[in-house]
Amino acid sequence: MPNTASLAALHASRSAQSAELAALAAGHAQRFPWYRELLLRRGALGSGALSDLPLVDTGLLGAHYYTAAYPQLPDASAYHTSGTSGGQRKRILYSTADDDAYIAQRRALFGEFTAGVPRGAVAVADLGTGHAAASARRVFVELGYEAHDIDFTRPVEEHVAKLNAWRPDVFFTMPMILDRLLQARPALDIRPRKIMVVGDVAPPAWRAHVAERFGLRPDDVLDVFGSIEIGAIGHSCAETGLYHFHDHIVPEVLTPEELSRHTENELVPSRQEGSGALLLTSFTRDYFPAVRYVTGDAVTGLRRIRHEGREVFAFERIDGRLAGDFKHGERISNHDLAQIMAEVFPGRPFEAGDADGLVIRVVAETVDDDQVAAVRAAVDRRAPDVAQMIASGLVGPVRVQAVTPDGLRSGQAKRRLDLKEG
Repeated sequence: MPNTASLAALHASRSAQSAELAALAAGHAQRFPWYRELLLRRGALGSGALSDLPLVDTGLLGAHYYTAAYPQLPDASAYHTSGTSGGQRKRILYSTADDDAYIAQRRALFGEFTAGVPRGAVAVADLGTGHAAASARRVFVELGYEAHDIDFTRPVEEHVAKLNAWRPDVFFTMPMILDRLLQARPALDIRPRKIMVVGDVAPPAWRAHVAERFGLRPDDVLDVFGSIEIGAIGHSCAETGLYHFHDHIVPEVLTPEELSRHTENELVPSRQEGSGALLLTSFTRDYFPAVRYVTGDAVTGLRRIRHEGREVFAFERIDGRLAGDFKHGERISNHDLAQIMAEVFPGRPFEAGDADGLVIRVVAETVDDDQVAAVRAAVDRRAPDVAQMIASGLVGPVRVQAVTPDGLRSGQAKRRLDLKEG
């Protein structure tokens, strides 16, 4: 049973976080008038309780943030990614303080992970678009490495040639890109001492395979969890076998049923243990309303643990995407994918998964070459970043497969978007 001193410390800690949370929400209300109106309608302006605050989901952001003008935000840097509907790209804003906080978080993580690699060694980032790609070089330079990056628009053979010439000691890439690099010819011939990956699910079996391929230990491969909206979120921990959240993050989970029932006027309970749809609050984001942000990810086993003498939030694994968009190197929205399938396969049930690149399974006797070409052309039009990565050879073409009605893994539905398998 906790003693009086420990209970007092716990109460003080929770009171401090409540005050921080109230200040965080008030800051976003000042920067984003639509968020202030939302808090006022809820009677939540000034509240420091998570459950009082509204969920920030893609519908809300699509209506008020991703394409809105914010002349009142000084020194804003804009990063764009595909993923919104109708061919419009998401625009996510960063302040100078946002960038500096992100760099500090990544520098601390990567610095500890690469502590055995001498400064002055070669570090290479081979990523797609967005904030992680734009920031990687600065992180490596500040760590004292000879830093290089590779333009994702270049063909995969050029990526291999540059990597073989630079021979990085530290390599930062995406799982999907690394899979393509390992299949390329001429062959990739590098011997990195540390590998970090971000952007796709990289389960333990995949990391172990990559480690074996490069003659490394499994704990020499780090899976980094982040998003362009939040920035740095978490990372795999070899010691605990879990994913740990960065200290600036407060995570929650909701069941899919709780998530689907929420409205902007409904109080949604805060649950910081268990499995389900992941919500994140960040205390180091100014120019994105990162308060109860619905990431679209499903996670298993969220809990608090004691690690190295302090309490951290951790979870077991990312199970996949619940809604919003898919990753095929870069993002394509569910809305656009459903529209494409309605045009090419009208009235046909389908499902899609992105555990190994985007694979669409449609109920049909056959899928002919013209239909596959039509789907791929529509993806190219609606998701230009995806199209560029396919053209560069960094990810493979979108695949379309015919299945019988009972061949849908997610059951009978007009449109079902299934999760990655853990």
